[in-house]
Amino acid sequence: KYKNMYKPLVKLLLITTVVITLASCGSKTPKETKYIPKDATAVVVVNPKSLEDKMKTGNLSLDSFVNKFNEKEDTANQAKAKKLWDDFKASGVSLDDNLFLFVVQKGNMQKGQSTAVSVLATIKDEAKFEAYVKKQQEQLKDNGIQKESNFSYLVSSYNSSVAWNKEVVIVTMYNKDSKMSFDSLGNYQTPDETVTKKEQKAEVARYFSLKADETVGSIALFNDLFKEKADGYLFTTSSGTLAALSAMPLNLPKLQELLKDNYSTATFNFEDGKIVAKSVMHTNPMLSSLLKKYAGPTVNIAALEKFPSQNINGAMLVSFNPELFNGLLKELEVGGIVDGFLSGQGLTSADIFKALKGEINVIVSDFTIASKEVTYPGYDGKPFTSTQTLPTAKLIFSASIGNKIAFDKIMEKAVQTGFVEKTSTGYRSGAAMAATNLFLMADDKNLIIASDSATYAAYTSGTGKATIDADVLSKLKGKSTATFVDIASLLTGAIAGVKDETGIKVMTDTKNTFKNAIVTSDNFSGSSLSSYFEVNMSNTKQNSLVSTLNLISEIYAIIKADENKRKEMNSTDPASFE
Repeated sequence: KYKNMYKPLVKLLLITTVVITLASCGSKTPKETKYIPKDATAVVVVNPKSLEDKMKTGNLSLDSFVNKFNEKEDTANQAKAKKLWDDFKASGVSLDDNLFLFVVQKGNMQKGQSTAVSVLATIKDEAKFEAYVKKQQEQLKDNGIQKESNFSYLVSSYNSSVAWNKEVVIVTMYNKDSKMSFDSLGNYQTPDETVTKKEQKAEVARYFSLKADETVGSIALFNDLFKEKADGYLFTTSSGTLAALSAMPLNLPKLQELLKDNYSTATFNFEDGKIVAKSVMHTNPMLSSLLKKYAGPTVNIAALEKFPSQNINGAMLVSFNPELFNGLLKELEVGGIVDGFLSGQGLTSADIFKALKGEINVIVSDFTIASKEVTYPGYDGKPFTSTQTLPTAKLIFSASIGNKIAFDKIMEKAVQTGFVEKTSTGYRSGAAMAATNLFLMADDKNLIIASDSATYAAYTSGTGKATIDADVLSKLKGKSTATFVDIASLLTGAIAGVKDETGIKVMTDTKNTFKNAIVTSDNFSGSSLSSYFEVNMSNTKQNSLVSTLNLISEIYAIIKADENKRKEMNSTDPASFE
């Protein structure tokens, strides 16, 4: 008897445990997403509370940041700006809940393409917000609030609107690229603005009437984003690309299948000393199959390490399987079309894809902007020189050769144009390329384009060694693509050619804030591609959001001071104002 009673009790406890576990591990999808359609091209979500907490680490608040922009204004403008800000804070819009930005793109051959960019915020008090809108409405004159069954609507300009209910407010900018049309006499017909306004309202009305399965919250990958705590989130889909294709005179069903239902998710965080974003591209079965079949190797770090400079400004290293492109053409069933086009040049698509091995490296160093004398050919046959402020840098572009026969077929076409010359061991830059001040050499292993022959010689000798942080190199290794930009050194080189005092101050402050940036992506793994983005700050101990906001306010102060100085000069001596 007791045994029979025990079994149902155990089952009930197990079911209860599972339910509680699932509930605690479930996605924390923001409730506001019920107003965002699943056909949105992109959705950006920002957590103001998280950002505010990080601002506090630098003794900043939203109020203090806004006030910094008012400090340089005169008394009247300060009072006006303060009132605008105070009115907005009292408008009933929540500054604690998530803020959303989403984009919807639609298009076809008959109606053209439309883009709706919307910002969505939570409302704490609808009555307060409506009172706030009515105050602003005085400036809109003819535009009145339109009351619909489930939302209120106000046209704020010819292509923007504000719509709200008791939960959210949605501000929308709507742009319509109408299909060009002409009357019987061939005169261009101006798009009917009334029709566009109706379309905009219909689009906004849709957001307030979405069914659960029509919202972005019905997409599992979107929900999974919020399982990770972050300052912000980004979700993108391939729907925008498909909309653009549908608005073009192009019908490639296989291409639409390739692009359909591809999603990218990303999180970003302001950490101490750096801004970090992590993204994952989730591919559909067709694209996944291609990426898996033609997986590539990883980047060649040695190509960067041997660069002969102590001042590397940036590098982009790429590694891929060239057969991917040929496989893509076959999958799209357009290989014959491409080959038909290339046949006139005596080439095939296979020649192009086989010519390179799949390793490309671009490295730049010693960038600066300085005055130099440039010689030009004169009309009378005598050359003349002119002093100009021009950018200079050391550059190496290298690509590994794949199939030598295919590579030679392509290079022979370049020989015919005069850009390259054939040598006993390969190819070198011809007269036409020499005019661009670039140096080219190619053999059966590598094609290298350099900024000059000295840089080429130093690079190929292999005796040089680049100066790059070990931490940077470790983050570039083992990736399918890797990009590094030394922001500080680029700005240092650029400042040298700037004459404007304000420009120098702005660039100097920016240089003192940002150090470098790193962008990498991994090889395809199963059904996704992962990427990583990092911006490192000069101040490693301060939160990167605080550093960025301080820079913004400093730049504003510099520009405002310059503006006031010019106004003062103009009032005392109009001839001095430019």
